[in-house]
Amino acid sequence: MKLTSLLVLLATLTLPVMTRANVFEKGDKRVTVSGQCVLETTPDRGSVTFIVETLNADPKIAIQKTTELHEKLRNELKRSKVKDLELSTTEYTVAERKEWENNKNVSKGFFARLGVRATTPEIGNLGDLIAIAARLGVKETTGLSTYLSDQKSLDEKKRCLETAAKNAREKAEALAKSLNTKVGRVLAINERGGGNVSEPPMPMRMESMSMKSMADSNMAPPTISGQKLTISQDVEVSFSLE
Repeated sequence: MKLTSLLVLLATLTLPVMTRANVFEKGDKRVTVSGQCVLETTPDRGSVTFIVETLNADPKIAIQKTTELHEKLRNELKRSKVKDLELSTTEYTVAERKEWENNKNVSKGFFARLGVRATTPEIGNLGDLIAIAARLGVKETTGLSTYLSDQKSLDEKKRCLETAAKNAREKAEALAKSLNTKVGRVLAINERGGGNVSEPPMPMRMESMSMKSMADSNMAPPTISGQKLTISQDVEVSFSLE
């Protein structure tokens, strides 16, 4: 009687242990790997900003002359052959200009500043816009940059995401092959890295003398080309093992 009770007790204790072991074994038949993608792409948008400024003892005259040149610049830019050109105002400032002389601030008059930003998909024609501004007497050109449009950025990030997923499967298959097993279905996939776009700065500032020299000598427009951008993406994927 005692022997029978002991066997029943042993069977009761052993069954849960075997069940947990089987569950652990089934859940452990997977491989989790990371996939990476790094690709280069070319920008499809470019922009440049022109600053019109006038200094005068009378603030009304400063505002008037600045406004006139600003409107003339906008009209000339619109008449250019650059396609899909977008113009936007970047700044408008009217203030007194003072300089420190003989231990005191001396008024030099009032200045008025207006900025206009020109954006176009024709990056190579940004130089033509710069030449137009120089010819009109604009003394400051700044903020030249090239970048990805929203649509191209989304398309390139999607392409990189697909590449990262394929890279993850290749890694998983290589690991499985080394252990004499095969990769099965996808159990889980997580996006990591966020599809970062690395946009190198492209600073440019052409002031007074350089812009004046371009206008006076009828120099050819500068050649503008976009710098390549880098997109990176990481994913984490879990596959079952067969």
